[in-house]
Amino acid sequence: MDLPDPLATAGRCGPHSLRYFNVAVKEPSPGVPEYVEVGYVDGNLISRYDSDTGRVVPRADWMEKNLDREYWDRQTQIGQSNQQIYRVKMDTVRGRYNQSGRGQTRQRLLGCDILEDGTFLRGFYQTAYDGQDFIAFDMDTMTFTAADAAAQITKRKWEAEGTEAERRKHYLENTCVEWLGKYVSYGRAVLERKEPPTVRVSGKEADGLLTLYCRAYGFYPRPIAVSWLKGGEVRDQETERGSVAPNSDGTYYTWASIEARPEEKDEYRCRVEHASLPEPGLFAWGEPGGLGHGERWAGLVALPLLTALLSPRARVQPVGHRAGGGRCRHGCHRHHRRIGRMEDQVG
Repeated sequence: MDLPDPLATAGRCGPHSLRYFNVAVKEPSPGVPEYVEVGYVDGNLISRYDSDTGRVVPRADWMEKNLDREYWDRQTQIGQSNQQIYRVKMDTVRGRYNQSGRGQTRQRLLGCDILEDGTFLRGFYQTAYDGQDFIAFDMDTMTFTAADAAAQITKRKWEAEGTEAERRKHYLENTCVEWLGKYVSYGRAVLERKEPPTVRVSGKEADGLLTLYCRAYGFYPRPIAVSWLKGGEVRDQETERGSVAPNSDGTYYTWASIEARPEEKDEYRCRVEHASLPEPGLFAWGEPGGLGHGERWAGLVALPLLTALLSPRARVQPVGHRAGGGRCRHGCHRHHRRIGRMEDQVG
């Protein structure tokens, strides 16, 4: 399933994102619950539900501090309802695929993006089975896109009912936007912080070629540009880049490499641009590097989305951010019946 990047707006003072990922498996096993939901704001884990615990629990201190038990109880009811619905969905879809064996795992992404002033930017609703696209909602055309014949059955059913498209549009444009705005206000100090990268340049020579590596560690927010320059000119077509991935401490890392002739190594510089830096940094192999974090990069471990889905203890928080005690602020009592995430429908 080609999903919109849940971390693409992480931490910028600008667009903000809310994403909910749901995963259901037909055959759960130790450490892999039958059903899991996780929520993210700007790439920061905020909540988790799984079928083993049967409850939605906060995964960000600022969520726990600003939302009361009534909110979490309502979210738990939604999670329990979705768990039952997904069980029926998987049985239904497995029957459509007959003996193909497909339908062991169901995934769903839904969410929205807003501008800094709270204006709706875009919404997403996509589902997949076993990692393959199933059905998606296009807000622009108010239509559903089915990936195969099995999904066409769901598409026809939802279109015949006549309310599914409007229901999803209302959630994405209204409920999702309203709650995202609240969540951002609760966690603004965390979401809009800036942590500069540590940068290290290294090289490895083999078969007469030198591969130069530029690694950036420990930065936040997520958006970053890492480029290789030769003689002051950007060499994008020759550069291989890794994805920007999360660390276990809530920061990010990435890398870029380029092949060079060993005798030309002094002509190459790695350029790093990030919101935490007053100007782009230039780094060369053999020169002292690093910004802000010293040698802390050496011990960081990647924390992919799967960890949050499978680990009930996953909780990424900045050092020094303290939890509070269940208070509800900014009028959230008035909105408990207007859910923070969407209940699914059998299809």
